[in-house]
Amino acid sequence: MRPSEFPEAKKGACESDCNRASLSCVWVRFFRCVFSLAGFAALAFPAGLPEEGVSRDLARDRALLISNVRYGLKVELKKKAPTMPGHIAIQFDLKTAGPLILDYRDGVAGKMKVNGTDQAFGQQNGHLTIPGANLHAGANQIDLDFESGIATANRAITRVNDTQDGAEYLYTLFVPMDASQAFPCFDQPDLKARFTLEVNAPPDWKVISNGPSADGSHFEQTKPISTYLFAFAAGPFEEIAGPSAAGTPLRLFVRHSQAARGREEWPRVSGSVVQGITRMSDYLAQPFPFPKYDEVLIPGFPYGGMEHAGATFLNEDTILFRTVPTANDYNRREITVLHELAHQWFGDLVTMRWFNDLWLKEGFAQYMAYHTQAEMQPSGPVWKRFYESIKPAAYQIDGTHGATPIYQQIPNLKDAKSAYGAIVYEKAPSLLRLLSFNIGEDASREGIRTYLREHAYANAEWSDLIGAYSRASKTDLIPWADAWIKQRGMPQVETTWTCSGKQLSSLRVTQRDDLGEGHVWPVKTQILLGYKDGPAALLDASFGQASASVPGAAGKVCPDYVFGNNEDHAYGRFLLDLRSQKAVVDQLPGISDPFLRALLWGALWDNVRDLRMTPAAYADFSIRMIPEEKNPESSATLLARLREDFTRYLSDTERAAVAGKVEDLLIGQIQTAATPDLRITYFRSLIGMSTTTRGRDALKEFLAGRMTIPEVPIKQRDRWNIIAALTGAGDPSAAELLDAESRHDTTDEGRKYAWVSAAGVASAATKTKYFADYLTSSKIQEDWITASLGGFNRWNQTELTEPYLKQALDALPQMKRERKIFFVNGWLSSFVDNQHSATALKTVDNFLAANRADPDLRLKILEVRDELAKTVRIRAAARAR
Repeated sequence: MRPSEFPEAKKGACESDCNRASLSCVWVRFFRCVFSLAGFAALAFPAGLPEEGVSRDLARDRALLISNVRYGLKVELKKKAPTMPGHIAIQFDLKTAGPLILDYRDGVAGKMKVNGTDQAFGQQNGHLTIPGANLHAGANQIDLDFESGIATANRAITRVNDTQDGAEYLYTLFVPMDASQAFPCFDQPDLKARFTLEVNAPPDWKVISNGPSADGSHFEQTKPISTYLFAFAAGPFEEIAGPSAAGTPLRLFVRHSQAARGREEWPRVSGSVVQGITRMSDYLAQPFPFPKYDEVLIPGFPYGGMEHAGATFLNEDTILFRTVPTANDYNRREITVLHELAHQWFGDLVTMRWFNDLWLKEGFAQYMAYHTQAEMQPSGPVWKRFYESIKPAAYQIDGTHGATPIYQQIPNLKDAKSAYGAIVYEKAPSLLRLLSFNIGEDASREGIRTYLREHAYANAEWSDLIGAYSRASKTDLIPWADAWIKQRGMPQVETTWTCSGKQLSSLRVTQRDDLGEGHVWPVKTQILLGYKDGPAALLDASFGQASASVPGAAGKVCPDYVFGNNEDHAYGRFLLDLRSQKAVVDQLPGISDPFLRALLWGALWDNVRDLRMTPAAYADFSIRMIPEEKNPESSATLLARLREDFTRYLSDTERAAVAGKVEDLLIGQIQTAATPDLRITYFRSLIGMSTTTRGRDALKEFLAGRMTIPEVPIKQRDRWNIIAALTGAGDPSAAELLDAESRHDTTDEGRKYAWVSAAGVASAATKTKYFADYLTSSKIQEDWITASLGGFNRWNQTELTEPYLKQALDALPQMKRERKIFFVNGWLSSFVDNQHSATALKTVDNFLAANRADPDLRLKILEVRDELAKTVRIRAAARAR
């Protein structure tokens, strides 16, 4: 019976008798009062209800009525099978009897029993609608057969084939709401449940899941976890035992063909895990939350790692390096390992109630990863590393009209993928560090401990966290949180100063909203007064208004330059005034503090992006100064910025003028830099910035073995990176080299990177074929597509790729629906960021004007649109000079 067919009198009675707070009427409102209150046995579910995904209203209603959920899952895994048959027993308590909605999409639901009685049900819009006749208040059980799909892409259960030995591996990935693609469940984070799992798998396969298992097929009941944190992987994995960490057993699982490499890397990785568990348990005053901890290496995993409770899945390449690693590579790997480990507390033990608080898990995991690494490396430049790795991405997004608050509105979990990005991964940990600076490390630690203690194995919201911090610091932090957590954007902070004679007479700080929305933020920072011939002076500054005078500044010795964010405690874009910019350019060679050098380099880069320093001037300065940097991490950051300047901001004429100098710098440093780490760093940069015949010939010399990197072997991934660069640059011998390398390397990795490299062929036919594959092929693994997007949209092929810009924007709803988290970000960045013309900008603006994209997709488009607009402005300003 459709709502419009429901008798008006009955409809009116429902509306007058029911309200949001009344549990007895929740189910009535749930179905919009379309059926009689007298009895649910004859219920007819109206077409179109419930909506696709998991709406916030549906989740709230179910959380009010359902508790004490337990899933008993039995599945059968067969080699090469396209589906996974299974049976699930769902036990739960209901506060009041009534109809019920389960989430299950894309699979086939079979026979159902409700409390032992056969039950008919409806299946629509990714849900199973169950009448309430056989449900009752108190304990209930639903038994259901089902059959779910398995595929190499676009499925929650993914198959990976290893052509090296013919082995097959399966793994699950459910975040944010794909558990319901694998089995029927209440797929929302605040209905935590205990899971048991029984797997019938081939005898030569190992199965890994959240709970321990004595026989490898029956897994013990878990602690309460959210559905997106439940997982299993299966296949002929090699198991490598590890040490115990504070009583928690560790294991590594790696595919058979990579077992030797896994054994080689595991001691160092497990050492990081052991230290991480020990230090986090102590700092958080909370032992490791689960009975064991496994790490499972998955080839082609869509992102770095996924923090399933007790069983983290990691991208194989994150752990098993394909090129000779630098210290920077080891540090990044350790951060990934510690990030996923921290999730066992932040996300798994305490889970956000809804994905609008995604930062409660991702921001904390990132912050705790660096905080723990700083404890593990007490003399290491960890917070400098944090600044170089974290802050730029956050500032870049926060300066666009696509910025969101840290606390985001997610009306439906089908929209939650778009919440992933720099705001939660980079801005949120930056603000957690800022909060610690504001209230002190002791209060910060006590606030975190209180938060975990009060919400263990349950759910929390941002207000719970801020409340814990407020009590620990004896400070009302709600105004601070309203500004930083619920308000989007960031301050752009500038200093203005004057001197009278040799003394500073005035120093003011001003902040303005980069987005022009009139916001102000509470800012606490430390201002540095820099001197060429003496130590710096430091001044504390706290202000919450648009402009403020800095106390204690008057009378100080007149500085050569002023920098507003010493040691990076504050958050915002801190620009150099033009007098300070000139002094920093002059004095940077003599500044010995590595952290201050990194911050001043960052300020110069911000000045380029704010049209205060020309791209050509920055390129010339970088070419002169980068060889003076002896820290590989800083060198990598500076070379990455030089590459962005070189490929995005310089005009064709300016690029041609410096291309030879860039290549001379890189080729020379590959041979003469002081350490192997530095030589590797310069080699990787040469691959990314070779545009002349000389640069490409040098790459071919490395490929042929006639040139070498002292003390550094060239690995197979290096060879593929060279092939991809030569192909994208249009080198005359690229096709021949690509063919030869494809015949030489027939591994899975070789097949992948041959396909990835060919995406960079500068021909209309190639672009047409690849774009069609992106949209229509279900056989190409997602990591192949992701890896190929940069080559397809290479910065020097914009005339070929600009016609695909509109099509790429049109395809966004499909990408959001079918692909994993992060994919839309990478898709947009590749298709929009690598453009640089006013015509491309107009295409994006016309699309925004003509299409009513989902609000979350519109924000994602605005992120890259504003970056493209910045590129157009910078290039136009360079042409006008």
